[in-house]
Amino acid sequence: MTDDEQTPLDEPIEPGALDHLPGPPPGDVEAYAVPPSDPGSVGLAAHSVPATPLGESTRCPRCGTENRPGIAFCRECGQRLIAPGAASTLPRPAPLDGTMACPRCGTHNRAGVAFCANCGVNLRGGPQPAASPVRAPGRAVLGPIVLLIGAVGIATGWLLPFPFGSGSLFERAFSASGGYGLGFWSGYAAVNGGIPGHAYFGFAAPAPLLVALLVGLALAGVLQRAPGTVQRIGLLVALLWGAGLAVLFVVVELIGGPGGGLLEVLRALSPGGIIFLLAGLIVVIGTLTRLARA
Repeated sequence: MTDDEQTPLDEPIEPGALDHLPGPPPGDVEAYAVPPSDPGSVGLAAHSVPATPLGESTRCPRCGTENRPGIAFCRECGQRLIAPGAASTLPRPAPLDGTMACPRCGTHNRAGVAFCANCGVNLRGGPQPAASPVRAPGRAVLGPIVLLIGAVGIATGWLLPFPFGSGSLFERAFSASGGYGLGFWSGYAAVNGGIPGHAYFGFAAPAPLLVALLVGLALAGVLQRAPGTVQRIGLLVALLWGAGLAVLFVVVELIGGPGGGLLEVLRALSPGGIIFLLAGLIVVIGTLTRLARA
């Protein structure tokens, strides 16, 4: 090739000569639609893939940008520079400062280029969605509320008349005539009904301890959504305690009552026992709700 000869790529482009060519590539993820491989289907000679060897600089036939040898697509307009199926020798260096990785092929391109030099994907797409903020763990609501309702019911049953004597469990514990005080086990001697009666009294007499346990579990549930090991142990104790009050009410006051007709059985039921039954069932529901969070 002599000095007087010029390649078509070096000839100046007359104004308006490229007006018939397609405009800039679309701004979507696929940067530029590759023309069909059939040369007779589309006659865009200016956009044809050049036969530039991989060892030389590759000038884009569409926009005239000089590209590094071996890249498959123009870094400025996305025009294909290597025929489809030809191997690209573009190296993929380790990430450096001032580079950005292609989201499709992982090639690191210089910051600010519009299209990936290896696969032609548009690097100026819309902003990436922000990462979802990490939500703080929520707090339990239903379980603690149910436990507090059960605690109120247990305290009410302890203050109402209870079977096996006159008055409430509170009066028998702290009456002026000499009650059992904090040592509720000392009142077993005055309990009738055999083993079921003693068990019933043993579940009902220390009701303030159950109330304190339920309040503590409710507060812990507000602070911590999923119960930990200590809370699970406390919930199991409260579950057995509430279920025991409900079951022993049925055994002692319903089955072991005075007998007779329905009206006689209902008249013999103690107000404290009825409240203990209902509160015990509420405690069972509340503890199961909290344990379901574990």
